[in-house]
Amino acid sequence: MRSANSSMQRVVSKSTVQTQSDDLDYWRTIPIAQRVAVVEVLRQRMFGENNGTRQGLQRVCRIIHRA
Repeated sequence: MRSANSSMQRVVSKSTVQTQSDDLDYWRTIPIAQRVAVVEVLRQRMFGENNGTRQGLQRVCRIIHRA
């Protein structure tokens, strides 16, 4: 099965501080909805596609009232 992200190519480029302003100009031309979609793709790559929930041990806190 092929995932939606498998068609993306990895690109590495070396830049200087002077050329980084071009990146900012580029992102300012992108509509906000598309920027949010890109951030969502990056979030899913970093944290997985389980909406931030992880299976694990449940934490329980009990408060005991003493007389």
